Amino acid sequence: MQSLGAMQHFDFNDPASYSYEQANMTIRDLGLGMDVVEQQYKRAVFNVVARNQDDHVKNISFLMDRSGAWRLSPAYDVAYSYNPSGSWTRDHQMSMGGKRNDFAHDDLMRFASNVGLKSNKAKQAIENIVGAVARWQEFAEQAGVEHSDVSRIEKTFRMNLLLK
Repeated sequence: MQSLGAMQHFDFNDPASYSYEQANMTIRDLGLGMDVVEQQYKRAVFNVVARNQDDHVKNISFLMDRSGAWRLSPAYDVAYSYNPSGSWTRDHQMSMGGKRNDFAHDDLMRFASNVGLKSNKAKQAIENIVGAVARWQEFAEQAGVEHSDVSRIEKTFRMNLLLK
């Protein structure tokens, strides 16, 4: 297993320097297909919508099999991490279209276009992800999250990204 940071010699301690576009260039460089580009797009959109702002270059990784073929690793360290006054989680660690915050629907669509994803697939991904995040209260209740935390966290989700 190699993280994006290790493969590209990116320092995760330098959060404003790296982007989701660079992650997708690495996917292309490794010869992985559009299904992997789409999967990474979905992960990036989820991070934006659900406020996983600890989305640095050590949290995207690749696995090599015995024959030397690479694949995207399963997602990991996917957790709510937003603190508007925090130095690390006030903004996303990786940028999308040059932005680390204040995302709009058009930003997600431009990112999809930049990585070669068709707009219908991007729109469907955004819709599915916003729909899943909308079930936050249900998932949080099942996990035993304190009600006060459920409400506080939910208020920060970017549910408006479904709208154009």
